[in-house]
Amino acid sequence: MANWDLYTNAARIRKATEELQIAWEETAEYWSDDVSRTFCERHLEPIGPATKISLDAVARMQHLMKQIQQDCEE
Repeated sequence: MANWDLYTNAARIRKATEELQIAWEETAEYWSDDVSRTFCERHLEPIGPATKISLDAVARMQHLMKQIQQDCEE
């Protein structure tokens, strides 16, 4: 059975989210008005909770796939 490596992609998502946060912080130094606040509220703030839920699901799936692989090898 194939080795399921979901952690690598989860790490990529985590890194991209961190990079986005850093980029937004840098941008916010120069762009701070009602439009930027609206953009942040509508588009950026929802990313944090959605990413956490997704990464938690990936961790559960990775664990499940590891169990399935072990069961199939027995």
